[in-house]
Amino acid sequence: MKKTTELLTVALITGAVLYAPQAMFAEETGIKAVDSKNTVNFKSGEGEITTPVDPTDPTNPIVPSPIDITDPDNQGTGNQGPLSIDYASNIKFGEQKIAGKDMVYSAVNKDPFIQVTDTRGTGAGWHVSATATPFQNEDKTKTLKGAELSFKAGQVKATSDNSVSTAPTASDVVFSNTDAKLVLNAKAGEGRGTWLNVWSATGEKNENVQLKVLAGSADANTEYQATISWELADAPK
Repeated sequence: MKKTTELLTVALITGAVLYAPQAMFAEETGIKAVDSKNTVNFKSGEGEITTPVDPTDPTNPIVPSPIDITDPDNQGTGNQGPLSIDYASNIKFGEQKIAGKDMVYSAVNKDPFIQVTDTRGTGAGWHVSATATPFQNEDKTKTLKGAELSFKAGQVKATSDNSVSTAPTASDVVFSNTDAKLVLNAKAGEGRGTWLNVWSATGEKNENVQLKVLAGSADANTEYQATISWELADAPK
């Protein structure tokens, strides 16, 4: 009896082993979903140079050369990121005849602009301010007293039609002294990527960029020049 019991026990155990896999196989015949992980890691655009774009169509990858036919030598600042001013137009008012009254002259440039890129990836915001020197001759012995340089109705444009960032805000600017003027302001979360502020002509003359000259202030055969300093700060105003 003892031997028989031992054999029966072995048979029962063996049977359990033989039938268990069949039950498990029956439960696993259904198709199961699997997961795959897809990752991307970003860093700031430090050291990168953003080239100027076409101010009339910033999303177009084909950039005209020169960018501004009235300013052909201006190919951009070459400033490195991640926060940079990439381009600032040199404004031309051409050759004018002296008048006996106050005069307002429109810029020759059709689409002057300033371009800013923020690839910090922080959304901290930024602002551009500007100061202008008086209009003076080369040796600074003559000055256009009371002259006013104005930039109005700037159009803020992105380089992507699908940008999810809110645009910075542009302000009209009148330089009548050496005080700093706010040009563009990007609050926290705004102005990420590349943005332009474009002062385009709406007709034959560009009345959005003008120079007011007071009667009696200009000398003949003299070229006057003023310098605008554009300053980019890494926080909103």
